[in-house]
Amino acid sequence: MTVNPESRPSLGRALGETARLIGKLHRRALADFDSDFPTWMLLTLLWEADAPLPLDEVAKELDRGLDLSEPDTMRVLERAVAAGHIAYRPESASVEAELTEAGADHFTALYAYARKVTDAVFEGIDPAELDTALTVVLAARERAAATLGRLAGA
Repeated sequence: MTVNPESRPSLGRALGETARLIGKLHRRALADFDSDFPTWMLLTLLWEADAPLPLDEVAKELDRGLDLSEPDTMRVLERAVAAGHIAYRPESASVEAELTEAGADHFTALYAYARKVTDAVFEGIDPAELDTALTVVLAARERAAATLGRLAGA
C-alpha cells in the first residue's frame, strides 16, 4: 500500500486506527458465535489457566483487562454458566471456575474462527515486514508500560 508521505498519519494514529478496525473485525467474528469480548476474555483466561481458577482471581483479571466492575463480571460469568461453557466448583476452599468440555470445544472453534477472520488482514504482507512491525509495537508497548510505571511512582 502506498501512502502519500504528506498525508501519512502519525504512528500513534495509525496504530490506534488499525487496532480499532481489527478489533471491530474480531468483535464481528465473536458475534457470529453469539459471543462478546468480555466472554472471549473469560474463556481465554480459563483456557490459558488449564485449571480451575478462584472467582476472585477471575474477577481481578477481568477488571484489570477490561475495567469490568464486580457486578458486570458476575453477569459475564452467569451468562457463561447458563451457556454451559464454564462451571463453578463451590466445594473448593475458594469458589472456583473452570471451562466445561463444551466450553473448551466452543472456545477452540471460536478461537479458530476469530483468528481466521483477523489473520486475513495480514494476508499478502511480507512475513519479515510483519515481524519487524511486531517488534516495533512490542518495544513501544514495553516503553509505554515502563513510562506509566515511573509516572505512577512519581
